[in-house]
Amino acid sequence: MAQLIEIEKVAVAPRHFTARVRIANGGPLTTDQDLVGTTHVYRLLPEICDHTCLGDAGTTFKDAMGATEVAHLLEHVAIELMACTGLAGDISCGRTWDVVGEPRTFDIQLACPDDVLVASALSSAAWILQWAYSGGADPKPDVDAIVSGIRELVNHADEVAKAEEKRDEHAAEVAQ
Repeated sequence: MAQLIEIEKVAVAPRHFTARVRIANGGPLTTDQDLVGTTHVYRLLPEICDHTCLGDAGTTFKDAMGATEVAHLLEHVAIELMACTGLAGDISCGRTWDVVGEPRTFDIQLACPDDVLVASALSSAAWILQWAYSGGADPKPDVDAIVSGIRELVNHADEVAKAEEKRDEHAAEVAQ
């Protein structure tokens, strides 16, 4: 399967991170269109069933998970990864809605304690869904390793930014 989820653009505000995502043609648009792939996600991250979910189906994601948009599942996988890092505070839900006039396109809004945390969790969530809806072959994603990688990325983002600034300053000096 081609890339299932394309993150087209992101917007970072002081309190929210919003990503516009597009679900590829030929990929499942809703969780009930590929129950095997959806089951792979739930078995990998069973805690998402207990997430608060204020959608039409009930009060937890378990109430909606059988027939919801894959983008909504992406939201909850990202939230779970952020929660597992221990860096997200009390984030328990986000919001997903379809983009009017743009088929298969959704905006996902998540609380943003740290833009590196949210971006890396969302990217990792998209990768997990790609794995699940491409057959869920072994080896399955190592959630602990993914969470550890996100945590390390967040913890070292400032160091990386400072190193890039130094490199850019040095390149400017050399160019003069």
